[in-house]
Amino acid sequence: MARRRVYDDDDGRTIADMSGLERPRMLLPRLPRQKAAPAPPEEEDREEPERFWEQRKDEMAPEDRRVYVLAALRAGLLIGGVFLLGGAVLVLVLLALWT
Repeated sequence: MARRRVYDDDDGRTIADMSGLERPRMLLPRLPRQKAAPAPPEEEDREEPERFWEQRKDEMAPEDRRVYVLAALRAGLLIGGVFLLGGAVLVLVLLALWT
């Protein structure tokens, strides 16, 4: 058992009680227990739907939605293409330096 240190300025008060804490398991960590969620309100009492995008689902025309999806896809492909091009340039530069 470890020997307890006694300091001159220690008055013996407990600042933070750490007795309820456990050491985390290293091999199989467990998730902290969740408190029971409160019961959801009745369906009639809700003013707004849980998922706000379902409320405005019909406001956007299918053509507009398709344009937004294609624009996001094009932006993602553009970023991916820049990374691929940068990697290819790096490989070519390294091959030129090593040969």
